[in-house]
Amino acid sequence: MTIEWSMVPLEDNLYAESPTIWNSGMLTRKSSMNSLVIIPARYASSRFPGKALADIHGKSLIQRVFEQASKSKADTVLVATDDERIFDAVERFDGNVIMTSSRHENGTQRCAEVLERLEEEEAFDVVINLQGDEPFIHPDQINALIDLFDPENEDVDNEVEIATLVKRITTEEELNDPNVVKAVVTEFESGTADALYFSRAPIPYRMNNADLTQGFYRHVGIYAFIPEILMAAVNLEPSVLENIERLEQLRWLENHFVITVAETEHLSIGIDSPEDLRDVDSFLKRHPEFK
Repeated sequence: MTIEWSMVPLEDNLYAESPTIWNSGMLTRKSSMNSLVIIPARYASSRFPGKALADIHGKSLIQRVFEQASKSKADTVLVATDDERIFDAVERFDGNVIMTSSRHENGTQRCAEVLERLEEEEAFDVVINLQGDEPFIHPDQINALIDLFDPENEDVDNEVEIATLVKRITTEEELNDPNVVKAVVTEFESGTADALYFSRAPIPYRMNNADLTQGFYRHVGIYAFIPEILMAAVNLEPSVLENIERLEQLRWLENHFVITVAETEHLSIGIDSPEDLRDVDSFLKRHPEFK
């Protein structure tokens, strides 16, 4: 089924044309909240061009991300791309996909375009930006973020605007790897904390070789927003710390947005480079449920 969408440009006029969304069928509400998972996927990745279509044991990377997200309680899951090759690939496995502008600087802008267009037809309570290089994301991780926005969730004391996940760091290799983003957070209360800082550096500093089992977290690259905060976030100018670390979430912290953090026990591996594909076999041997 193909649906044509009229275009309503944002102030920065990113949208140069009227793309098309391909929808595999009717979607049913899975919970009291209307939740949307958007998977931004571009072909022109600097470190791994075409990685969205890389084969992982018979399925493309983007298909695996889509299928994992579809196992969650999210009501709508779709891929947002600017490339016809990715669009066609998603269509072939009966996924939901929308063509977006090629002028976006990051996945957050791509998600904002999708939200603005879809909200002409339907309102959403929470929007999740799931990176297109996470083929082994666990559905429970998505569910955990959705639950943080549930007004009936008594475990969440304050209204959540932005949420993300962290996992404990257990090895020196993780701590010192600049591709593993570290998160420093406040003390957890009722299962959540607030993010203080994100860095590629090994933080916090281990004075006297402090024990790794407490206070060291790696960031899991998935974000959830209430719609109005997502639209506000994309209108922020790049910030000083963001440019230093090359981490977009620092833009939000520098502009006084509160990022709520929940802890996950699930380990995933992202595919950022061709070399990362070498880790897939060993991961699947340890986690056969993803085969």
